[in-house]
Formats: sequence, C-alpha cells, structure tokens
Amino acid sequence: MRSTEIGVFIFLLGLLGLNWPFLEIFRLHVGAYLAVFWIVFIVLVAVASRYSGGRSGPNIGG
Repeated sequence: MRSTEIGVFIFLLGLLGLNWPFLEIFRLHVGAYLAVFWIVFIVLVAVASRYSGGRSGPNIGG
C-alpha cells in the first residue's frame, strides 16, 4: 500500500471508531474506550509514518 492509502485507511478507521454505534456499545465505559482508542490510533499513525519513511508529501521546496 502507498502512504496515501494508509493515511486514508487510518482516517476512515478513526471515523469508524468514533462513530455513534461504537460509542453506544461502550456507553458504560466510554472514557476507557476513548483512552484506549486514542492510544491505538496514535500507535497506528506512528507505524504508518515510520512505514512511509516519515514523509508527509512531496518535497516542493527543493
């Protein structure tokens, strides 16, 4: 996968994870769910960044 595809995948995963049905499933422990989701999301972004070489886009400045 290219870094753009990975970024889109992580974005959609974030939208899905913070969607109302998932929050309703974990209604009693929503604070714990959000904390765990946030940590997992940060780890995924870090792994994707490492996988793509840490570049966020094309080098325009030179």
